Amino acid sequence: MKKFLFVLLFAAQTQLFAGNINSIFNEFKDCRKAEYVSIPPFLMKLGKMFMSDEDKGIEDKIKSLKVLDLEDCSRSVKERFSKSIANLDKNEYEPLVSLKDEEDNVQILIKEKKDIIKELIIVCSGKEDCALILVKGDFKHEDIKELVEQETESLHGDK
Repeated sequence: MKKFLFVLLFAAQTQLFAGNINSIFNEFKDCRKAEYVSIPPFLMKLGKMFMSDEDKGIEDKIKSLKVLDLEDCSRSVKERFSKSIANLDKNEYEPLVSLKDEEDNVQILIKEKKDIIKELIIVCSGKEDCALILVKGDFKHEDIKELVEQETESLHGDK
């Protein structure tokens, strides 16, 4: 029994230390000048009721959305955010894209179950831009590819 309790406490401590995505949102959403938006499943369903069938695409597969923008926050908040992201328990997530330049680091992570993407996380951390986006839903890799192609075309014209 003692061994079981020890293992349980050790596992809980490891999870708390590593951090998860929700703890990062909770830690930084109330910081001075932080911008935070959370759209829960109920509101997502309500919004979908007003979409025509022609407009439904990947938006129809989104269950909830959270966005945290720390661009206008102090440098110390941004540094803490970057450290929290570095300590994020990434065992749950698979990297999809990772970009790094002199000032910024962008990561796109996914959590899959049976080839269905359940969570998509976009993390921007750096000296100027710090943002965290969590999209929950049921996506296929093709859905993500299609979205990227649509956005590329809208930004750069028909290519």
